[in-house]
Amino acid sequence: METERLRSPNKADAWSGHVAKDALFHQGNGVVLNKQDFLASIHDKAFDDSLELSDTKFSQMGDVAILSYVFKRTLHVDATAILHRHLRRTVVYQRTDSGWQMITSAASVIPYADLESKPVDPKVLDTYVGVWPDTPAPATVTLTRNGGKLMAQGSNETEKTELLAISDDTFVVRGEPALIKFEKGPDGNVTRTLWCDIGGSVEVQERAVAPGKKY
Repeated sequence: METERLRSPNKADAWSGHVAKDALFHQGNGVVLNKQDFLASIHDKAFDDSLELSDTKFSQMGDVAILSYVFKRTLHVDATAILHRHLRRTVVYQRTDSGWQMITSAASVIPYADLESKPVDPKVLDTYVGVWPDTPAPATVTLTRNGGKLMAQGSNETEKTELLAISDDTFVVRGEPALIKFEKGPDGNVTRTLWCDIGGSVEVQERAVAPGKKY
């Protein structure tokens, strides 16, 4: 059924018969639609879904099955605007006398999934290297440079994560919506970061250990 849904996302007649009449669809913007409203909402939209699935997870508990996967979507907003996105969809099916029926579906966009990091001068990246506070205290994040990449590793993590540059002073983490912006102090040295989340709130972190010092 999921294959049919991906193959014909706008042709609900091909798969809606396997959707329970009281099913709920959780949209990525926090809105929850019933079956009738959801089918109406996709009627006039133009998008294509890839049949290539990744990070697939499946679990079955008796008559309930849960499937979660990542897929690519091309959304045709208008003749001049085409959006390419990665989404994670999680669906719950229940076995009934008439077969498996979807009872709920949730989808969310994975931010910056295809982002190509902008090249940044290694000398600029070196100004960000050091130990920065994290939450909850006393956790920290250590920033290091690996060639032309800025890498982050939390004090409770075993792996490093690449920070992707969207400008010389603003970075993101693949899959995370927050923007990480580095700011200079009056002396011209980078002294703090601004963590700006999708809701508009900003968390300020002052540098814990400056570059060139041991940490």
